[in-house]
Amino acid sequence: MNYCENCKDNDICSIPFLDNMPEEQKKYLQERAVKKTYPKKSLLFHEGEHVDSIYIIRKGRVKLTRFDASGNEQIVGIFSDNETIWEGLLMKGSRFPYSAECLTRSSVCVLKRDEIMNVLNDPYVMFDVLAMLSQKLHDANERILVLSVKEPKNRLAAFLLYRKKRSSEDIMQLTLDNIAASISLRPETVSRKLSELIDEGYIEKVGKSGIRILDYDGLKDYN
Repeated sequence: MNYCENCKDNDICSIPFLDNMPEEQKKYLQERAVKKTYPKKSLLFHEGEHVDSIYIIRKGRVKLTRFDASGNEQIVGIFSDNETIWEGLLMKGSRFPYSAECLTRSSVCVLKRDEIMNVLNDPYVMFDVLAMLSQKLHDANERILVLSVKEPKNRLAAFLLYRKKRSSEDIMQLTLDNIAASISLRPETVSRKLSELIDEGYIEKVGKSGIRILDYDGLKDYN
C-alpha cells in the first residue's frame, strides 16, 4: 500500500465534501490517505466490524452484501469508480451492517475516521457532508421504491434505471446473480425477464455481463 501523496492517482478531491475544503485541510487528508489494491472477491470490511474508515473506490466495483436468516445473499448496493463508502462514519461506535466484497480487482483509498473528524470543524466542510448525507438518504429511498414494485419485470426495469442513474458508463456490468440479490428475485426469474426486455428492444446484452439501455423512456413506462 502507498500513501496517496506519492501516487499518480492522488486526486481524492473528487469526493464531494472535499471540493470546497481549504487546501491546507485537503492536503492534510491526502497525506494520510492510504491506497490499497484488493483482488477480486476479497473483502474491504466485514459485517459487524466497527466503522473506523471511509473507502474511496478509485478503480473497480465493490458490492455491499449481507445474508438473511436463511442464508440468502442480499446486495445493498454496488459501488464503482470515484464513489465513497462511508455510512455510519459520523456515529460513534457504529458498526457496518454489511460486508464489502470486490467484484473486480479494485484500487481503493482509505481514510481513517479520526483523520476526517479532525477537519470537520470547518462549517463549510460540514455543510458539504450534510449534502452528501441528503444524497445518501435519497439514494436509499430510491432503492426502497425499487423493491416495493411487485411485478418482477417492472421491478427489474426500475432497478436498471436506478443503476443507470448512478453509473457514468454506457454499459453496466451486472451479473445475473448480482441483479437477483439486489432486487430479491430468483436468478431464473431475472434471466427470463431480462430476455423479455431484450426481445422488446428496451435493452441489449453486451458480452457476458454487460447491459446497455436502448430505450430509456420506454423502460420508464414500466414504472
